[in-house]
Amino acid sequence: MTTEAIVNALMSAASALKKPAEDLAAQGLKDLYAAVKARFQGKISGKPDAVDALEKATEKPESAARKAVLVEEIAETKFDDDLELMHLLQHLGKMLPPTEPTIRQDVRVRGRGNRVQVAAGNIINTEKHVQKNAITPDDRHLSGEQKKRLQPLIHELATRLAGEDGEPNYAKVHLMLQHQFNKTSYLLIDRGDFDKAAAFLKEQRAMNRSRLRSRNPVAYKNDFFRGIWSRAGELGWEKPQVYDFALEKLKLKKAISSLKELGPIQLKALSEAMQGEVRKTRASEKPPGASADTPHQS
Repeated sequence: MTTEAIVNALMSAASALKKPAEDLAAQGLKDLYAAVKARFQGKISGKPDAVDALEKATEKPESAARKAVLVEEIAETKFDDDLELMHLLQHLGKMLPPTEPTIRQDVRVRGRGNRVQVAAGNIINTEKHVQKNAITPDDRHLSGEQKKRLQPLIHELATRLAGEDGEPNYAKVHLMLQHQFNKTSYLLIDRGDFDKAAAFLKEQRAMNRSRLRSRNPVAYKNDFFRGIWSRAGELGWEKPQVYDFALEKLKLKKAISSLKELGPIQLKALSEAMQGEVRKTRASEKPPGASADTPHQS
């Protein structure tokens, strides 16, 4: 996928999201766009000018000049070696609304109800227009920052719940949240329930991890990487400590210098062993008589 094609997909999504819509399809596009943009930002994080160009271009996606600047700033960045980004971009392209040429016409109409007569004298029967109630979250509901933090979790779970076509099942995730919090839209979850929503998504993500193994092996391994480094951070471990722990717990024949040297089964075993260390640490830090924490999900 060329750099220009990647930028075009991002700009098309950014442009589509500027139109007001609160249905599940629009929210799914928003979640996927956020995941793509975050992955994209990670690839150019060491290039301040490119990061600035990305923000300006997505702010005004219809600007050809801003898009050209972005393409120029990222010209030397390799994106096609990031399989997860390519996977996300493919899904983003499928979710984008089709572009149609604009046809300008000067037509006078008159009529009543569903029966319209145009100037040429033709009679056209039209369908009734149904007005849907808009979802209007307010200060009681999830804030913009909270929704932004939930979007990667929603995308990860939607990817794991994909059907045979491989498309992330955002609608199912949204329905799961609606049922869990008894809301007509996850956008209406109470602001104070943000931690519960994040914990619920992480729990469901962990429960559906095995679905990734055959469908997306790279994402399956990346999921363990994320969990292992998250636990390492909680334990205060640096990379050498993680590698030494893996050598001991997995009974490896030789030391490792990267988690990429481990296979999926070894990564799973290491992740679970480190989770056990996290529980021990939490238990030792508890004051006498304190209740046990809910096990960490990742």
